[in-house]
Amino acid sequence: IIAAAVVVAAATTYFLILNLIVPQQVNESPATTTQVNEPAVSVDMASQVYHKYIGMSEQDRMRVAAQMTPQDESMIMTEAARVTTGIKESVPGMKNQSVSTIRSGSFAGVDGHLAEGIAKILSVNGTEYLRFEHFKVTNGPDLHIYLASSAGNIQNRRDLGILKGSEGDQNYSLGSVGNTKYDTTIIFSQPFRVVFATATLR
Repeated sequence: IIAAAVVVAAATTYFLILNLIVPQQVNESPATTTQVNEPAVSVDMASQVYHKYIGMSEQDRMRVAAQMTPQDESMIMTEAARVTTGIKESVPGMKNQSVSTIRSGSFAGVDGHLAEGIAKILSVNGTEYLRFEHFKVTNGPDLHIYLASSAGNIQNRRDLGILKGSEGDQNYSLGSVGNTKYDTTIIFSQPFRVVFATATLR
């Protein structure tokens, strides 16, 4: 029953994605369009839908996500969680021995998502960075890094861009201006508006 439900959800989302993409392909031949609109229903469809989804432009991903049912969202989330993206960045300016830690805090997962590691705000030659160390989080679609005044106040946040990797040490430039009004780092899925993890900086 569960497998059947996944296939139904995958098929629904697959056609939702196609309905948004195909009309934009004005030069596509009728034969090609017919072929695209006849996907084979299989147990791998959920994975196919996920990879087609992440291959879309950010604008199209946001449009598709806005029309998904909770079941569709759960399927995309589940497939994203199966994927691990790794990265390993060193501390900027480490050789100059001019790195100081301003604030730091430990990550904690939210709503069943796993997260671990340390978030730090570093000062390197007058430039501040947000750095993650020993970091790991459940992967998700379009995870962004936010700095906010609290975990519950993401409306007034600073978006540092998309998460570079679901695992590993990584840096995000904050510029030369102090960031004292922000005391929380948030990992947030923009299309589905779901908080994956937070770290309070002290």
